[in-house]
Amino acid sequence: MTSSHTRKQEPQGPKSEPVIITRSGHPVSRKKIDHNAVKILYRLKNHGFKAYLAGGAVRDLLLGKTPADFDIVTDATPKQVKKLFRNSRIIGRRFRLVHIFFHGRSQSMPQIFEIATFRRTFTLDQDEADNIEEHPELANNLFGSPGEDAERRDFTINAIFYNIADFSVIDYVGGLRDLKDRIIRVIGEPDLRFAEDPVRILRALEFACRLDFTIEDETARGLMAQSEHLNEVPASRLREELKGLYIKKTTSSLLGLGCRYRINHHWLPPEIAENCPASIPFIRQIENFYPTAENHKELEKMVVAALILPGILNDFPLAENVRLNQIQELVEERLKPINQRFNLPRFQRHAIKDIFTLLYRIGRGDKRVKKLLNRDHFFAALFFYAAINNQAESKPNHFSFWQKQCENLGRNPKARGLNYSALFSNRTAARR
Repeated sequence: MTSSHTRKQEPQGPKSEPVIITRSGHPVSRKKIDHNAVKILYRLKNHGFKAYLAGGAVRDLLLGKTPADFDIVTDATPKQVKKLFRNSRIIGRRFRLVHIFFHGRSQSMPQIFEIATFRRTFTLDQDEADNIEEHPELANNLFGSPGEDAERRDFTINAIFYNIADFSVIDYVGGLRDLKDRIIRVIGEPDLRFAEDPVRILRALEFACRLDFTIEDETARGLMAQSEHLNEVPASRLREELKGLYIKKTTSSLLGLGCRYRINHHWLPPEIAENCPASIPFIRQIENFYPTAENHKELEKMVVAALILPGILNDFPLAENVRLNQIQELVEERLKPINQRFNLPRFQRHAIKDIFTLLYRIGRGDKRVKKLLNRDHFFAALFFYAAINNQAESKPNHFSFWQKQCENLGRNPKARGLNYSALFSNRTAARR
């Protein structure tokens, strides 16, 4: 990445004057931005408003990656945006945003773009304070300048803007330098920002894992110091964050980094946190085996099952001729603290119990292939059977039976074309 001007080594932190990189100095191109996002940007610009691409989209484009989402910020108010786009609606109480919908002929679900107005943090002005005391929702809906909006964001690498008016990249907080140095740095005072929203702790770890970046020292100190606040995060919000990990396949890496920074016991039940080192190899195999696009629901239940797997195996080794009702009772008991923490849906808890029941049926030598194939979660159980025995020094006698069966099982529709033969051969399995 090259700049159109030289930049002095300035202290990190919010700045009043931004660093501006002209079009010739950065790799972001309109061709790489979703065409509907470009339409939105140009309509806002053509009606006299500032229109910036923001957040992860700009970060990913600068890194040469394909963004998953294209968020847009503007100086137009939500009501003004709504007037410009008939295919939109205003949402949110805490943050007033606009969602713009595009319905494509080949899409079963509409494409949604999120449009936010530049915001600022409220000041100590008495009139403003009195107004916010009377209307608390205004604290998060005070409109501001692009610089003020950048300073409210979480990490420097997520606070870079792309201006459709002149195709420039705009940086108020040192994000370009941190992107070049591959550093995760929180904007502002780390203790305050992480206490303000503890989910940022998990996001810092997730970005470090997904981008292969290093967490800056003060940011790392702050996230460890404030990690106890993760206990305060509502279950519904925490589960939504975890869904992102499944889809991006960063759960195993994040848990490993959580062990390093000693924060897992603040957001996971104690026994689960203690067993994380044993769960991580199973989760890594899950991430390598299941394609993301059509398997995110499968990934979620499989990862939860992997989190309780080491504790289950410690009580009942797979080869033992244990009664299946004992396994079901134990699984139900081990799921209780996870359910309290993440509010798992009932169907998912039932699925995990069924996976373990089938796993122990296979583990004790049940070879009734046709009968087992009738069960919905047979292939999930077969995955864990292979994963457990791949880590074992010696294989049970019936391991070779299932290894041979997999040559034909892959053709079964329930296998969804996944290469179970490769899994039993302890090779990275991929879609055929």
